[in-house]
Amino acid sequence: MRELRPQREPPAAWPVALLAGSVLLVVGFLLWAVLSPAPPGGERMDPLAGALVIAGLLLASGIGTWTLINAPRRLDYRLRGRTLFVTTLLGRRVVPLSRIVGAELTSFELTTMPGAHAGWLNSHMPGYYVGRFPLSGLKRTQVAVGVRKGRGLLLRFASGDPLLLAPRDPEALLKLLQERGDLQG
Repeated sequence: MRELRPQREPPAAWPVALLAGSVLLVVGFLLWAVLSPAPPGGERMDPLAGALVIAGLLLASGIGTWTLINAPRRLDYRLRGRTLFVTTLLGRRVVPLSRIVGAELTSFELTTMPGAHAGWLNSHMPGYYVGRFPLSGLKRTQVAVGVRKGRGLLLRFASGDPLLLAPRDPEALLKLLQERGDLQG
C-alpha cells in the first residue's frame, strides 16, 4: 500500500477556543440559573432539568471539539493496487483507477463563503475541506483537500463530478496513476 499524504494547513486554535469559551459561558449561566435564589413571585430553575441541559451541552461540545481536532487528521489518500482510497471524517471513497478518464494538475482556491457552495453536504474548517465546491470553469467539483488554496490533482470520470485532491506532491500522484491506470494525463 502506498500512502500519499494530503497538504495540510497549520492547525487553528481559535475554533476550539471559541467552542470552549461559549460552552463555559452557557454552563456558567445555567449554574447561576439553577443555584441562584428565586426572584420574588418567581420560580427557580429545576436542578434536575439544569443538570440534564448542562450534561447535554457538555456532550455536544465534546463531540464538536473531537470533530474540530480529528477531521483534518482523518483526511487521507491511499493507492492500493489499481484502487485509490480517499478517507474523510465520516467515510471512505473507493475510486477504481479504471473509472478515471483523465487527470490534470491544477491550481485552486476554494470559495468558502456561505451561499457560495454548489452542494449542501460541504464541510469546511481549517485543514479540512470536503464536499462539492465550485471551481473556476467547473460547475460542481467533489473536493477532499486539507488546504483552501494550492496545487492539486483534478480527476475526471466518464460520468459524475470531477474529484479534486491535494497531496503534498501532486505530480508524483499523477505519475503513479498513469503507471497503474490507463491515463493519458
